[in-house]
Amino acid sequence: MNGLLGKKVGMTQVFTEKGDCVSVTVIQVEDCVPVLKRTQEKNGYEAVVMAYGKRKAKHTNKPMQGVYNQLKRDPAQLLAEFRSMEVSDEDLGKPLSVEMFKEGDRVNVVGISKGKGFAGVMKRHGFGGHPASRGNHESFRGAGSIGMATYPGRVLKGHPMAGRMGGERVHAKNIQVVRVDAGNNIVLLKGSVPGANGGIVRILQRPGSKN
Repeated sequence: MNGLLGKKVGMTQVFTEKGDCVSVTVIQVEDCVPVLKRTQEKNGYEAVVMAYGKRKAKHTNKPMQGVYNQLKRDPAQLLAEFRSMEVSDEDLGKPLSVEMFKEGDRVNVVGISKGKGFAGVMKRHGFGGHPASRGNHESFRGAGSIGMATYPGRVLKGHPMAGRMGGERVHAKNIQVVRVDAGNNIVLLKGSVPGANGGIVRILQRPGSKN
């Protein structure tokens, strides 16, 4: 295994041996268990399904309850699939630990960014806005023209416009592991990672990043 699920607790600061103050994100790993292995022969691809956290049975719908019955385990907060990852039969059903990471390792973190609601083009895309000089009114923060003339006579797909901002899957790459606390199953990552406090993130070991 070279990846796991964890909960973003928040950010803090730690001091290195050189005395430098480093901002870190605290990731707590609780009940992260590989529960199913998908193989090339049976499923057409290789992957590992992980269960994270716990969920009350009364909060689990019947289809998902059937999945957990097949896995012979209690409902989890989240089921996530890790592609191109292998796990031995002996490790299935055993909780994962942050000990798979070491100080100085480089990891990729995947999370859902904070949702910011409906936003205009200046906040969402960094537009500069209209001149606030004589002759302009009621369109200082507007998007301006979005279409064209007769052909093709429509707004093209992907045009930067106002809309819902945030709440998207974000990949943060090449993040350094600052400290690993195996006793509390906590890992400290340098800088910020996507998502709000309390959100679930994926931590993946970068190939060839072991010290």
